[in-house]
Amino acid sequence: MGYFHPILIIIFIVSLIFNYLYYISKKKAIDIVNDMGIGYNLGNLFDCYSTSEEIKTPDEQITLWGNSPPNKQLFNFLKKSGFKTIRFPITWMHFMDESGKVNPLWMSRVKEVVKWIIDAHLYCIINLQNDALAGNWLSEGLASKNKYKYLWEQISNEFKDFDDEYLLFEALNLGGYYINGIYDYKTLFNLSQTFVDVVRNSGGKNKERLLILSGADKNIDLTCSDDYIIPKDPSNKLAISVDYYYPQNFALESDRNPWTYIQDSTVYEIPPLTKWGDEGHYNDMINFFENLKRYYADREIPVIFAEVGVLTEELKDIVSIRNYLYALFSLSSEYNGFMACLWDASNKNFGNMNYIDRNTNQWYDEKI
Repeated sequence: MGYFHPILIIIFIVSLIFNYLYYISKKKAIDIVNDMGIGYNLGNLFDCYSTSEEIKTPDEQITLWGNSPPNKQLFNFLKKSGFKTIRFPITWMHFMDESGKVNPLWMSRVKEVVKWIIDAHLYCIINLQNDALAGNWLSEGLASKNKYKYLWEQISNEFKDFDDEYLLFEALNLGGYYINGIYDYKTLFNLSQTFVDVVRNSGGKNKERLLILSGADKNIDLTCSDDYIIPKDPSNKLAISVDYYYPQNFALESDRNPWTYIQDSTVYEIPPLTKWGDEGHYNDMINFFENLKRYYADREIPVIFAEVGVLTEELKDIVSIRNYLYALFSLSSEYNGFMACLWDASNKNFGNMNYIDRNTNQWYDEKI
């Protein structure tokens, strides 16, 4: 008659206890996002790109839009300013060959900055920022799937030993996949599932890393749709990413860049909104939050506003800009499973959404 040795029984029970404690100690996706606080985009640096200029070195890309390369002091300043998360937008295409193989110099430079961010005790989000913009390689959708897969295999392998709580991967940015003006959810789902499979199968700490899925063209209305399909994830640790630039004629439109539409062969101009803050504006913002809550956060899929902000150099009322950001970040903090990242181009000579002068580590508007 078989029997268990008492020591083996004790080992078995202790093993079960440790496995259980490990399981309950691992934060859920929604807990991580709640802890990520206020986020900041390292805009107009590693995300720069050109379709007309040849870029030969990492610094040529990083400084293309007028900013100096980042340093450790910047992240210490951002930490002291109250930020807990750095979204680190990266455009990879200038340092990839036709197969998708990444130049080691570029990967090394990316890795250096990721280390600085995490060493400053900040969450870090890395992504594919402008690779999917119209005309760039990832805008080809499924035709670029193998290259996309290979790129994420390299990123996953490079970072698989990095902290699985403080480093997050974002599948892609934008992804304007349309067929005859109708959004192609199937293409986005296919790429999203590929992203999840590649990262999870790469092993190491990637098995438990929080993965961020791109919303449909980062548009809230398109993303809050029954047609948007969440990929399967064995770790059940996914978040959804959208941008918040609403109303667009306040956040993004200016007199220098007026928007038009055509109706009955007549061209109409949409006037930019310079002031924000009436009751209807607040209600619209809350409605966006409620819709995302219903579709995602209520299903334990947290929501990350990857980019938020208002044009600061385009004659917008400064009090309106402040009130807009106060409301947006307050709601992001109040809603369970939401957080937002401020977009910052930094250099006023090149960008028109500027909040911090990174050369001096000073805010342009101290009240903000």
